[in-house]
Amino acid sequence: MFRHLFLLSLLLTLVFIISGTARCEIFTESGLMDIPTGEVLEHGIFGAGVSAFFQSSSDFQRDAAAFRLNIGMFDRTEFGLSNLLLQDESYSRYAFAHIKAQLLSESELIPNVSIGVENLGDRISDEWHTYQSKSVYLVVSKTFNLPLIHLISGHFGIGNNRFAAADQPVGFFAGVSTEVSPAFARGDIGFNLEYDGTGLNAGIRHSVNSGLQIALGVETLNKPEEMRYILSISWSNAKMLEQIDGTKRLAKQAAKLASEAKNQPEKREE
Repeated sequence: MFRHLFLLSLLLTLVFIISGTARCEIFTESGLMDIPTGEVLEHGIFGAGVSAFFQSSSDFQRDAAAFRLNIGMFDRTEFGLSNLLLQDESYSRYAFAHIKAQLLSESELIPNVSIGVENLGDRISDEWHTYQSKSVYLVVSKTFNLPLIHLISGHFGIGNNRFAAADQPVGFFAGVSTEVSPAFARGDIGFNLEYDGTGLNAGIRHSVNSGLQIALGVETLNKPEEMRYILSISWSNAKMLEQIDGTKRLAKQAAKLASEAKNQPEKREE
């Protein structure tokens, strides 16, 4: 409980101390396409990637490119940095920081619950709603095992700035996501549908066993005139560490079996 209160105090302190900043990071390892979830990266796990935004037009002109880095610390906290490069006459650059802390970890009936602050840093025009300054949020996520669909996760949260309409101080966001692992994919394929507070988005991403992730998304399906397409490529060390842990477990098991086999003849001689 003390740890939870400390993390909450730290986040609220950052909100008031750090001034200035820019829509959320796109396709993060612990989030959906454009909304955060109650999950956080485990300690030592990181993800780095680049996303490109394209206008909904016949020539698919690129709007901007975003670079990001996210890292998990202490199994309860996640930090992120991102840099947005606009495709305008001046090629403007904007830098942002993000922090998320997990208050509750999912187990049985208890959901994942996290609180966070996005876009601490440069300010940006309202056109880029995802990167509105100092967007504070609280999000709850829960995974359900349903017939036919099997595992599906639901996410619901409240927040200000980028999560709220222009004339509202606070708004809500929600999403559903699921993941399948067909043999031909040699990894996982995830699907998500979400409402980020102002627009309806959909995304699909393919994560292979090497840690590489390729994702495609569409923003503001409910507003065709503002629709944007997103292509994201990233890499995480999560899969690599899983393989290392698996190799260590196999090595320990092999050593145990070898030790048992070595002791058996000695017992027979006695």
